[in-house]
Amino acid sequence: MELRGLAAQGRYPDRVLEESAGVAVVTVRSRRGKRAESGADRGVAHERVHDRRQPGMCDLSGEKFEEAVQLVGVAPEGRRQLRRIGVVYRLDRPHLDLKPAPEALDPSEHAHGVPLREPLVEELDVAPHARLDASACIGELEREIRSACPRPAALLLGDREHAFDGPVLGELGDRGHGLSLRARAVGTLAAMADLQPFRAVRYAGAAGPLGNLVAPPYDAVTRDERARLYTRSLFNVVHLTLPESADEAGRLYREWLSEGILVREDEPAAWLLVEDYLGPNGVARDRRGVIVSVAVEPYETGSVLPHERTHPRIREERLRLLRATRVQPEPIFLLLDQPLEVEVPERLPDLEADGSRLWRLRDFDLSALARGGILIADGHHRYESALELGAELDASGARIMALLVSTKDPGLRVFPTHRVFSGRADLAELREGELCESLDDALRRLTSETFARSAAVAYRRGRVELLRGHEGQLDVELVDRHGLDGIAYTQQVADAVAAVEDREADVAFLLREPRVEDVFAVARRGERMPPKSTYFFPKPLSGLLFHPVEA
Repeated sequence: MELRGLAAQGRYPDRVLEESAGVAVVTVRSRRGKRAESGADRGVAHERVHDRRQPGMCDLSGEKFEEAVQLVGVAPEGRRQLRRIGVVYRLDRPHLDLKPAPEALDPSEHAHGVPLREPLVEELDVAPHARLDASACIGELEREIRSACPRPAALLLGDREHAFDGPVLGELGDRGHGLSLRARAVGTLAAMADLQPFRAVRYAGAAGPLGNLVAPPYDAVTRDERARLYTRSLFNVVHLTLPESADEAGRLYREWLSEGILVREDEPAAWLLVEDYLGPNGVARDRRGVIVSVAVEPYETGSVLPHERTHPRIREERLRLLRATRVQPEPIFLLLDQPLEVEVPERLPDLEADGSRLWRLRDFDLSALARGGILIADGHHRYESALELGAELDASGARIMALLVSTKDPGLRVFPTHRVFSGRADLAELREGELCESLDDALRRLTSETFARSAAVAYRRGRVELLRGHEGQLDVELVDRHGLDGIAYTQQVADAVAAVEDREADVAFLLREPRVEDVFAVARRGERMPPKSTYFFPKPLSGLLFHPVEA
C-alpha cells in the first residue's frame, strides 16, 4: 500500500492548516498475482528492499480494487529501504485528529479492520480537535503528538521538510522515502541562499535631510506617529509604507523617481550598516550587519528559515502594496549563523540618519555568507509577499532586500514581548503559580529559572506568581495556552504592570528574553513560534535604501 495524502475538513481561525489532500491506499498485488508495473521494486512494512518476494506497489487512483488490501506499516529506516512511502511539501503545524469517516467497513471484517470479502477501504479524514483553540495551544499540541509515538530520529523535521507532525511523521521519520505528494523531489541538504549586491534606490539631496525622510518599519509605527511623520516631510517614506491606498503609494514612488527625489545607484553594491541604539532595558549598544539582495525561495528549500507564523490579512496587505509600488523601502532582518567578517571603513559613512550609518561595499565577497544557516528574525510577512509576487511575475521569481546580522554579533539582542489581557474575568481570578512576595522577587526568581522548561511571571492586582511549565516548552507557549482573546503586547515591564494597576487589564504575563539559539533550534526543527514571540531591536529603518523588485 502507499500513503497518498491527508485532508482537512476544518480550518483553524488563523489558517494554521492551509493544505488539503486525501488519504488513499493502493493494492499490493494485482488480481492475477502479477506485480504492478509501476514501482515494482517498492516495498512496505519491514521487508528488506532486496527481498524480491515482496509485493509491488502502484497508484490505483480512480480504479476499482479486485481484492482486499491491508496497510502493514511504513518502513522507519528509509535510508536502507529506499523508494518507500514519501512525503513532500508541508502542512503549517496542524494538530491532526484522525477519525473514521461516516462510511463504515463491510460488516464481515477481520478483527484488525481488514475486509474479508468486499474490497471496501476505510477512509480517514484530518480534522482540527474540536475542543481546543489551535492558535493558543499549537505548541502544546505539537509536543503531545510527537510524544504519542516513539520513532527514529526525524530527519524530515531536522531538514525542515515536515509534511506531518503526528503519527504519520512518527512512522516516516526519515528522508529515504520516494516522492508521493508532489512532482518535485526533496533534497537532503538545504539550498544555499542566493546573496548578491544590488543597485539601490536612495533619497537624493533635493528631498531634504535624511533624518526627516526615514521612519520605523510599518509595523512599528503607531497611529499618532504616522500622523507626525506624514507632516514632517512630503517625501517621508511613511507615505509609501503606510499610504492612504496602495495605488497612491505606487503613483508617489514613480513620481519621486521621475522628479529626482529618488535616484538609482549606478553600480551594484552591498552596504555595511552600523546601528547605535538604546535597548528597551536602557543599555546602549551598536549592531553591525550587511544589506544585500536575497533571492526569495520557498521555505521548503531550506535557504531561508522562518520561525513565526504569519497572518493572511497582513500578508495580503503587503502583497497589494508591493504589486503597486514594485519596490521594497526597507530590508527584512535575517540572522546569519556564522561570524560576519567585515571591518568598519575609516572614511565617513556614505549615508547617516537616526543612529544608522551606511557604507558601500563594492568588492565585498558574499559567497562565504551563503554557506551559513539564515533565519528570518523580522519580516516574515514581507518575505512571503515577495515570494507570492515573484510567482506572479515570471519563473525567475523575485528578490528582496535584507539586513544580515551574525548571531555572534555582540550587539544582537532578542527582547521579550510581554502579554497583557483585558476583559478576561477568568484570568483575573486564576491561581496558577507559586506566590511571590513582590514583583522584584518574582522577576529575580524568574531569571534564575532554567531554560530547559518554560517560566513566566503572572502579575495581578495584589498578587504576583511565578509560573513554571513543561520541559521543552517555550515561555510564550506557556502563556499562549490562555488564547488570544483580549490580548495586547508590550516590550516594557512598566507598561504591562501599569495597565493592571490602572485596571485597564486583568493580568500581565512577563517573559524572559528569548535566546537566539532557541529561536534557531525551533526553525531547524521545522516548527513555528507564536506571533510576537521575539522582539529583535532595533528594526532596520525604512527609507535608508530602496530595493526595486526587478533588481
